[in-house]
Amino acid sequence: MSYRVFWSPHAEQRLEEILQDAVKQAEIAASARQIDHFLASYPIDLGESRYDTVRIGFVRPLGVQYEVLEDVRTVIVYDVWRIEPPVS
Repeated sequence: MSYRVFWSPHAEQRLEEILQDAVKQAEIAASARQIDHFLASYPIDLGESRYDTVRIGFVRPLGVQYEVLEDVRTVIVYDVWRIEPPVS
């Protein structure tokens, strides 16, 4: 069964900022689409629990903080950030 996925205004704004600053915009956009797909399909499997129903998940180069509301089959993305590659 699928879940509805909503991005909070803050998360949408952060994603837009990341896309504007990113050299690899296509990679960021693909990661965001993949996150949407995972959250709509199996949000519990994407990440790990933080507290209550809030979780974090990663699809490089992005990380997200989200909440799964099982009773209404809904996921809310609260924040998104770019995962920087390790410095060598």
